[in-house]
Amino acid sequence: MSANPAPNTNPTVVIAPVSWRKKYRAPLMNAAFWGFWIGFYLAHQGGVTNNSTMINLSYLIFTLSCLVPLVTKK
Repeated sequence: MSANPAPNTNPTVVIAPVSWRKKYRAPLMNAAFWGFWIGFYLAHQGGVTNNSTMINLSYLIFTLSCLVPLVTKK
């Protein structure tokens, strides 16, 4: 009986590297989810107080939150 000194060290098996899209998909999707909520809050508060800076900031956050799923798609 021969013992394998180091398990999982088969030189013929090549493990493909995982792309960053797959590796960071869950955290980025969570960030997009929270970005939508923050964007909705800023849009609401900016509309109530008639503050155009908050509304423009909400547009920026909405745009970034929409781009995240497009970049990290499977």
